[in-house]
Amino acid sequence: MTEGKPDITILDWLFERRGHIDTACLDSVTAWKKVFDEASVGWDVPADRAVIGGFLADRTAYAFAAGYESGLRRLVPALPERAIVSFCVTEEKGGHPSTIRTTLKEEGTGNSFSLTGGKKFITMANEADLLLVAASTGLAPDGKNSIRMALIERNAPGVEVSVMKGLPFIPEISHGTVSFSKVTVQRESVLPGDGYSDYVRPFRTVEDLHVFAAIGGFMFRIASLHGWPRTAIEETAALIACVRALAFDDPSSPSVHIALGGLHRQIMALLQRTAECWDLVDEKTRAGWERDRALLNVAGTARSKRLETAWSRVG
Repeated sequence: MTEGKPDITILDWLFERRGHIDTACLDSVTAWKKVFDEASVGWDVPADRAVIGGFLADRTAYAFAAGYESGLRRLVPALPERAIVSFCVTEEKGGHPSTIRTTLKEEGTGNSFSLTGGKKFITMANEADLLLVAASTGLAPDGKNSIRMALIERNAPGVEVSVMKGLPFIPEISHGTVSFSKVTVQRESVLPGDGYSDYVRPFRTVEDLHVFAAIGGFMFRIASLHGWPRTAIEETAALIACVRALAFDDPSSPSVHIALGGLHRQIMALLQRTAECWDLVDEKTRAGWERDRALLNVAGTARSKRLETAWSRVG
């Protein structure tokens, strides 16, 4: 096989690699990203890339980064492969379109826009090369806030990023706030479609699926490296296959939300069944996992609400 090329399935790739795991310490997101970019060349399916990134990660934080970045490529396929992108939506009053006050206004002849406002709690604040920003272009005819997505460089004039104190889990991944002061955005950098229905609303589902795929890759690594029972490896491989299949479907479909609810419970059950296996893992890795596994329950309330809405839609 040609290194990194998808002439085999992602599961075959995992089983080929399981006996040749590089255990070198990756001391930064940048170091992990370099390894990830090299190994994922030619793998065009974002879910496959998420699994690869998780398998190559020596800690949960980098597996999350693989899922997050791969999910963004599922949402916006045209994003540059090697750039780190931050999805910037939430403001002081939340991320619902009615609460978004960051503005995107046409300038002059309409070939460019001016972006003004701010976002809070952005992921990859310190590492991002590009920012994908939700902004209002004014009120639509129905009186609702019209949202578009703009892609800008983190270091563009008028952009100021402030890094927050680390979270109690995955502290290696920075979070922060960003302000925009009349940032010039070229028309071609404004994404097509409705910013909320086409990007913001589906992203949580897309992110969940790709983060789960990456965590599956990470668990496959840990199980292979530390001699976990075959049943643990079998179940992890099965969950990876299920996540990958679901990731191809429409993230706005109620059936996808319902299946995702069941998948999340299966993942949590697998974690419970394999809890004792972590006694075989070195103390540093085990402590990091115990701290970071809370990541899988982030936004649990919102996930539950989406699940209830999905059930109501299918009757």
